[in-house]
Amino acid sequence: MERFLQRVADILDVPSVSPETRFREVPGWCSLMAFGLLVMMENDYGHPVSIGEFMKLETAGELFSAIST
Repeated sequence: MERFLQRVADILDVPSVSPETRFREVPGWCSLMAFGLLVMMENDYGHPVSIGEFMKLETAGELFSAIST
């Protein structure tokens, strides 16, 4: 999970995130960051996520849970 959280932090351009981090609330949140998270989940973890599914996720921990299923 640590590697995953660091990847999320890199995409969000913040020093670190925790499983409780609400990724849409980071300073500078934009559609480019959302796209980066979607691409990471598909390319790095082999878990494509639909936009509808992505919109239901709120925290970095929920993103991790989505790739773990």
